[in-house]
Amino acid sequence: MEQRVIIKGEAMWQSLFERNDMSDRYQIDICNLDKDAIEALKSIDVEVKKGEGEKADKGYFVTAKTKRLPKVTDSARNPWPHKMVVGNGSIIKCSVSGYDWSYQKKTGRGCSLNSVMVIDYKPFEGQDDLDEEEGFVLEDNTVENDVIDDLDGDEL
Repeated sequence: MEQRVIIKGEAMWQSLFERNDMSDRYQIDICNLDKDAIEALKSIDVEVKKGEGEKADKGYFVTAKTKRLPKVTDSARNPWPHKMVVGNGSIIKCSVSGYDWSYQKKTGRGCSLNSVMVIDYKPFEGQDDLDEEEGFVLEDNTVENDVIDDLDGDEL
């Protein structure tokens, strides 16, 4: 079994509950790593990258990946809701290990994601360039509650 280390950093570009389209893996960039995290990763021979150019805001980082759905919890170790997206900038603590890979005559060492603990949650905020306008507005309880109530079998 590979040696595991615990590192803290900032979450970016997470795909914790759905596989990433490009890698077909669950993954997360663990960014702005401190000296202790960098040393821990070096101790298991995992290369730490330095964000440059468009990636400068990542600081020192690794992309941790796994084929299996990772365990994700809050700081009290309660299971994380799958529909609650961990946004960029959330502070996380992760259990990771190294693994060797080879692909088309290339070899290297990757960072395997074992589990994630969300310590300071920042909600996902997608880009929204639209301003509010006058027009149709959904009423509370219009969509889900009415439909579910008609189908749940509790009619008198």
